[in-house]
Amino acid sequence: MAVATMAAVAAQAQVPAPGPGWPGSMQLRVDASDVQRRLQRVQQTLPVQPGTLTLWYPQWIPGHHAPTGPINQIAGLRLQGNGKPLAWQRDPHNMYAIQVEIPAGVSQLQLSFDYLSPTATDQGRVAMTRNLLSIQWHRVLFYPAGIDTRQLQVDATLCLPAAWQAGSSLRGQRQGDCLAYRPVDLMTLIDSPVYAGRHYRALPLDAGKAQPVLLHAVAEQAGQLEPSAPVLAAHKALVAEADVLFGHRPYAHYDFLLALSDTFTGIGLEHAQSSENGMHEGYLQGEPPVADNDLLAHEYVHAWIGKAWRPAGSWVAHYNGPMDNRGLWVYEGLTQYWALVLAARSGLWNHEQVMARLAQLQAQFSTQAGRRWRDLADTQYQGIADFNDKPQAWADWQRGFDFYDEGILFWLAIQAELQQRSAGAQGLDNFTAAFHQGSVPGQVQLFEPEQVARTLQAQVSGDWQGFIDQRLGDRSGSVPDGLARLGWELAWSEQPNVLVADAQADGSTDLQFSLGLKLSSDGTVRWVGWESPAFAAGLARDMQVLAVNSLVYSGSRLRQAVTDAKAGVPIQLLVRQDQTVQQLRIEYRDGLRYPQLRRIPGSSDRLGPLLAPRR
Repeated sequence: MAVATMAAVAAQAQVPAPGPGWPGSMQLRVDASDVQRRLQRVQQTLPVQPGTLTLWYPQWIPGHHAPTGPINQIAGLRLQGNGKPLAWQRDPHNMYAIQVEIPAGVSQLQLSFDYLSPTATDQGRVAMTRNLLSIQWHRVLFYPAGIDTRQLQVDATLCLPAAWQAGSSLRGQRQGDCLAYRPVDLMTLIDSPVYAGRHYRALPLDAGKAQPVLLHAVAEQAGQLEPSAPVLAAHKALVAEADVLFGHRPYAHYDFLLALSDTFTGIGLEHAQSSENGMHEGYLQGEPPVADNDLLAHEYVHAWIGKAWRPAGSWVAHYNGPMDNRGLWVYEGLTQYWALVLAARSGLWNHEQVMARLAQLQAQFSTQAGRRWRDLADTQYQGIADFNDKPQAWADWQRGFDFYDEGILFWLAIQAELQQRSAGAQGLDNFTAAFHQGSVPGQVQLFEPEQVARTLQAQVSGDWQGFIDQRLGDRSGSVPDGLARLGWELAWSEQPNVLVADAQADGSTDLQFSLGLKLSSDGTVRWVGWESPAFAAGLARDMQVLAVNSLVYSGSRLRQAVTDAKAGVPIQLLVRQDQTVQQLRIEYRDGLRYPQLRRIPGSSDRLGPLLAPRR
């Protein structure tokens, strides 16, 4: 496969000239011991020369696919030159840049500030609790504008509460309650977060391998770190199944970072030799909910897809230049596909859960109104268009990050096409092994999205670019056909599938495919389908249903009303919106509808073998 090296791309990237005194090295010290007030106190020392120096706070964060650097969460910024205060000012055209004049005779710049880690989710991601925390280095540093971050060495030290332990792909030594990490370049540092906690455990997932894989878990309570035998076996199987799929490991070692907390904001973020994962407190014991049990599979696949191999437009030599998201249908879409398949092959999901997941996806994207105006390719820019990650009033019509989940159905169509053209001899296992062949830990290979079609063409002849372009650019609202071509079709049941039942365990109600409505346990409307019966009745997000057919609202009463409506009993709702209360009537007679998959009579089952273990 023809690929470009990072050096070749960087040579064409028009990186601005670095500021005075660079390249060089800097010292970074982060004191994260104040977990009660959730403060991280930062000190930096940088070598400088006289002249105007511009410092950048990281803005475009890899894996976010958008300019999300939380510069609003820093305070108390002070600069000193050789110990004397220096005035700074913000660039009026770039809120992520500050400028300082370095006077004659000054050779070191000292910089200090506080990073104010959110204390609640309405401020941002909660990443510190009384028992655990994460350090994402891009949040706690400035760096010289224009520098190629691979050329800037950083000596980083992290100080933690007494007796806390930490996991990271970084290596270093403990000095009291601080961790002094081996010097690395800035790009590697930002790609190597740290999870730490009062309760910590490291679980080997492949004992004895030359490129070891560890699961570093931190939790609110010590007992949450004891995995059940099936859960631990499934995580070990994930690593083994990925070995079979890819045939090699693109890292020197790999470190899953896992936070088990119902306070710590859930996260999944990929890095070259590690990943950040946030799950609920009973995850390692196999407790529900299970809807996100493919999370670690997704982030692990990124070690290959998105990190060792990445679309050329997604790589920039620093963190303050825009990224080109046109390859996210590979970077995230193919990763999401393999996350589902590997979750099935490893046992992170059982067969019923995987089939329910596919049924949900097929139902969602067969009925989604927004697919009539916004194609899959355009959703790749969702992170940039909606970088503040606020809920959408009409998600079914607006569309969102669908290059993830619709990406599963997109790649299933490619799987079906490969099998059809090759009489079952070829599939995405073969494509993936060919596309990602060979790797050197620490090196990145860049590709243009068009390389996908060329690799498919080398497997099985055909107009693969046309096949891909038609599906990425489709705005007809057509039904995704991958599952049908693999022998399965969408069916409806009055009984919730296992994932709907799992999601409703908190008291919420999912009537997405009947009334076009999802509600929280107190009757607050969380989702309304565009042009659905609920939409036609006048319902909108954030209304609250107070009563169903003159009885105080409950999810069970609303579901019963949907069933009773088949016999002609109207569905009457008393709803509140802001300070207004009104009666609404939903016209609907088709009963409860939950998606399932069923075999297409007379067809071959090509899905079952795809999901079966390979070990």
